[in-house]
Amino acid sequence: MLAKHTTVENMAHDIGVDAAVFGAALRRANFSPRKARGDREVKIGSEEYSAMRTVLVTLLRRDTTH
Repeated sequence: MLAKHTTVENMAHDIGVDAAVFGAALRRANFSPRKARGDREVKIGSEEYSAMRTVLVTLLRRDTTH
């Protein structure tokens, strides 16, 4: 069964991106700050999840063009 929620760290890890780099990209894209002492958790399939995936894809594209 698929998880109903995921985190920035899990999303980054799943495709081999550094979680800190992904988190910084999310901040540059004006995502709300994460919870103190915790990782941002989002519902899979939500609008926020889709927007986060878009940022992640942008990181991948930038990485493969260099």
